[in-house]
Amino acid sequence: MDVLLFVNTHIKSLAFDFLTLKLIPHESTIFSHKGRHLSRTETMGIVLSIDFKPNRFIKFNIDDCTNCIPCIWINQETSSHFSHQI
Repeated sequence: MDVLLFVNTHIKSLAFDFLTLKLIPHESTIFSHKGRHLSRTETMGIVLSIDFKPNRFIKFNIDDCTNCIPCIWINQETSSHFSHQI
């Protein structure tokens, strides 16, 4: 199945879908779920907890009533994780 086939396609996903995504070998930003390839997705839910580290990251958990998704938002301007890419 061609990965480009699903570019700019919106697919509804729930928390339990996110938790079962599998990374495509040799592709750092593409995941597989039920035979579909995904590179980006959105979710909506209630933020249950927040761990804020100024100028580094924000860790939070989102609950959509099917499960809880652990998330991290990295500050790309100041994080050392991205310093090698600049």
